Amino acid sequence: MENQEIQTGSETVSVNEPEIKNDLMGEITETQAEEAVQPAETAPESPKKKKHPFGKGFAFGMLVMLLLCSVAFFFLCLGRVVYISIGPDLASAEVIAKANTIATYLQQYSIYEYDETALREGMLDGLMSATGDKYAVYYNAEELTAVFNDYDGNFYGIGALIKQNLDGEVYISGVYEDSPAEKSGLQAGDIIVAVDGEDVKGLDRYEVASRMRGEKGTEVTVTVYRESTGETLECRAVRDNLKKIDVEYRMLTDDIGYILIKDFDDIAIDQFTDALATLKVLGMKDMVIDLRGNTGGLLRAALGIVRQIMCKGVIFSTEDSSGEKTIFECDGDREFGGRIVILTDGYTASASEIMTGALRDNGMAISIGTNTYGKGLVQDFFFLSDGSGIKFTTDQYFTPNGTAINGVGIAPDIEVEFDYDAYMADGTDNQLDAAIEYLEK
Repeated sequence: MENQEIQTGSETVSVNEPEIKNDLMGEITETQAEEAVQPAETAPESPKKKKHPFGKGFAFGMLVMLLLCSVAFFFLCLGRVVYISIGPDLASAEVIAKANTIATYLQQYSIYEYDETALREGMLDGLMSATGDKYAVYYNAEELTAVFNDYDGNFYGIGALIKQNLDGEVYISGVYEDSPAEKSGLQAGDIIVAVDGEDVKGLDRYEVASRMRGEKGTEVTVTVYRESTGETLECRAVRDNLKKIDVEYRMLTDDIGYILIKDFDDIAIDQFTDALATLKVLGMKDMVIDLRGNTGGLLRAALGIVRQIMCKGVIFSTEDSSGEKTIFECDGDREFGGRIVILTDGYTASASEIMTGALRDNGMAISIGTNTYGKGLVQDFFFLSDGSGIKFTTDQYFTPNGTAINGVGIAPDIEVEFDYDAYMADGTDNQLDAAIEYLEK
């Protein structure tokens, strides 16, 4: 993957404009540019011509140049059209005509009013869905901006962390303390049904997050289903300027530190750096890294965190559609010399699995909990000229030992099922307790 890339955990973001091959214009070489001079036929000598003034000659030359530039521009544009039409034949005249005919029928005979923009974007959504790649998505310009605002960690929103479960449902994994989300009554585990009355079924978490965000001071209504009570609730919250918190930390004992990584965004790197430094000052010798519920994020964030605690070695490798392999290594000195326990569950996915596999295969950590999700695939973002973009799967990744985990996941070294009833009763976290017990041996 040597294209211009901003690497991500579940996605490797690449800036890829389609290459335009101008078959009509061709390429002019020096040899081709040489003039083929043919001798003129002998003609009677004509009277001596008057010289044109310099100004008229210059003007004529400029006119010719302008004409040539205009012709060149026309063929360049035509070349772009030709490139599209001779591609996978998706934009052939027949398909375009059929789409326009369908749109005409809808406009003339449907009892519903259709937005032309929505119809066009619906076609693009369908194009990505038809690939069979469940991670393939088309984003309009507004949605794409929301995705990268999420990565930056600064946004106008309500302070609810959004995740997506294995069934495709978008749910709230947590709320910030004293945030608009908390004040509205939203709770971790709530499944999002609608935003401002619009159904969100079939949307991914970035699209749902985009709908929940907006200008500071505006209100949003989030409809959720709360499985614990069987209720469907409407929660109203006023948006505010918030900074995402990806990393939380504390000391568990005098020697054991605890770091929870919620998401792998850009901000997670610096937040992890601060957490690691603070816990070391507080006397941390061993560490628990909690990746439960962390479905991934930016690959570069995972790399930036792993490289702070791992010695030299392979972090993971990828293989693209052509079979080309890329190896990602840690080129720094080992920063953490203590033992590490990683907590995992069925929602530990993508970048979280990369971190788990890297530390385990290099002998730096063990994992406790349950089997991870098993998302061993990398997606790339490709930006389009109008500010929109697409994302689809381009690579498979492997742990340092060469293990492919897609659809399989990573089995824990010590399996401990989470005791949900005990947690709800008094806050007991039996998986965390198992990690502490292991490190205290």
